[in-house]
Amino acid sequence: MSAPTTEQRLARLEAVEAIRALKARYASLADAKYRPDYTRLADDAMREVAWEQALCFTEDAIWEGGRGFGDSLVGRSQLHDWFQRSPWCFAVHYYGSPQLNIDGDRAQGVWRLWQLALREDNHDAVLLAATTHEDYCRDADDDWRCCRMRFAGIHMTSLGQGPMPLVATLAGLDSRMADRARHV
Repeated sequence: MSAPTTEQRLARLEAVEAIRALKARYASLADAKYRPDYTRLADDAMREVAWEQALCFTEDAIWEGGRGFGDSLVGRSQLHDWFQRSPWCFAVHYYGSPQLNIDGDRAQGVWRLWQLALREDNHDAVLLAATTHEDYCRDADDDWRCCRMRFAGIHMTSLGQGPMPLVATLAGLDSRMADRARHV
């Protein structure tokens, strides 16, 4: 077996970077559905951002989120619907530690997810960790898209703050905690 050529090595690196950029776009769009005041975007804006998020996937993509986390979905249209009705009113997704294997116009990846979110139903802060196992393919336009995403090892916990919203500064956090202590 001969060593890969410079062209093959370059093509692999370009594919890895394109998939990393795709994942960054997906996470950014997942978070863009929420306003700084911890509310969802208006319906029209939500539909638009959710559609852009769904475009990170192939037309026939498979989503395996598990019970209560999108369940099993097939196709961009079902993903678009799920992205509009996710259980959050705020979220910040951090994907890291990618393990990417490229095989021509197909690839597999494993990512570690760290997510902070506020539940839509009670505004409780949730910390979520998971691993995603993903398959990708390069489309006719030479763009990479996710064709399968499976969540594994989902762990979540309430941060125990009840309906107390997140704040942007330590001073704001101190103030909220002091208010909470006064009312206990």
